[in-house]
Amino acid sequence: MVQKAMGTTLSCLHNNETVLIGALRSISEIRAEAEMVDVTPLDAPDGFRTYAPGMKTMGEVTLEGFHDGMQPGQQKLRSLFDAGEEAQFSVTFPDGLKVQFTAFVKSYAFSNVEVEGVVHFTVQLCLSGPVNVA
Repeated sequence: MVQKAMGTTLSCLHNNETVLIGALRSISEIRAEAEMVDVTPLDAPDGFRTYAPGMKTMGEVTLEGFHDGMQPGQQKLRSLFDAGEEAQFSVTFPDGLKVQFTAFVKSYAFSNVEVEGVVHFTVQLCLSGPVNVA
C-alpha cells in the first residue's frame, strides 16, 4: 500500500532528553552508499575495470522547515551545532516504521527573508555509523 508522508516525525535524543523537531516541511532521503575499490589487475584480459565494495557511509540528511525560535527541537538543533555534539535521531513514519541514526549538525541556515515571505530553516545532519530500521 502507498505510504503518505504526512504525519512523519523526527525526534532527537540527547542527554536522556527526547525532543520533537517541529514545523518540518521535508526530510531528505536516508541513503546508504559503499565506496568503490578498484581491484583491476594490470593483466586484466578483457580491458574492463573490476571493483569491490569498500567502506560504507550514510552521508547526510537535509531537514527543511518553518523557523520557530521557541520550538524546543529547533533550539536543540542549534545547541547541538554550537556544542559540536552528536545525538540520536529517529524518523518515525505514519505506519510506525522507525529509522534511527547517530548524527551531528553539520550546518544550520535561515532562508532569505522577503516581503510576504515565510522564514524557513535548513539543517544538514551528518550521519555517523550505521542506521537501524525497526
